[in-house]
Amino acid sequence: MLNYKYIAIEGNIGVGKTTFVRSLQKIFSGSIFLEEFQENKFLKEFYNSGEYSFETEMQFLLDRSLQVNKFFKDEHSLIFSDFHINKSLIFSKMNLNDEDFNFIKKIHFKLFNHLPRPDVIIFLDGDIETITTNIKNRNREYETNFSIEYLKKLSENYKRWLSQQKTPIFKINSSKLMFKNEEELKNIFLNIFKT
Repeated sequence: MLNYKYIAIEGNIGVGKTTFVRSLQKIFSGSIFLEEFQENKFLKEFYNSGEYSFETEMQFLLDRSLQVNKFFKDEHSLIFSDFHINKSLIFSKMNLNDEDFNFIKKIHFKLFNHLPRPDVIIFLDGDIETITTNIKNRNREYETNFSIEYLKKLSENYKRWLSQQKTPIFKINSSKLMFKNEEELKNIFLNIFKT
């Protein structure tokens, strides 16, 4: 029996969150809750040109609001998610001016404050070199413009965000999980999930 029922995996872009969530769901069963971002029509333009940052963040809020409300209409005994609902504020803080960020933040909490929060956050900590290799290998066109500086800045903002969380956090070096088989992963995470 796992003590944690809603487990969110977080980490930098390309660190392996979705792959890892799928592995955990396969081992422990339960529901899988994946971030949807492909439908955001502003995202590609933002990554290509740096424009439409406000529109990108606003679209994320509206899309995610629909996604999470639909998901939590059903009962789930165990949830593995590849994102924390509040993670979008990390990107908003990085990409928007103070006025726009405060506006987005206010709407964010209005949309999401009534929803369940993860019982635990597993933070996959990966080095920038591995992350850039992963991004290159998955070959998403709109991610080709990521700079090392942007990924480093995002990593620093994640650390700041984690320091403000009241939810239990377990940090794991993502490279140490890459070659583990299912039985090894199960043993590692049984110890965490039963804490």
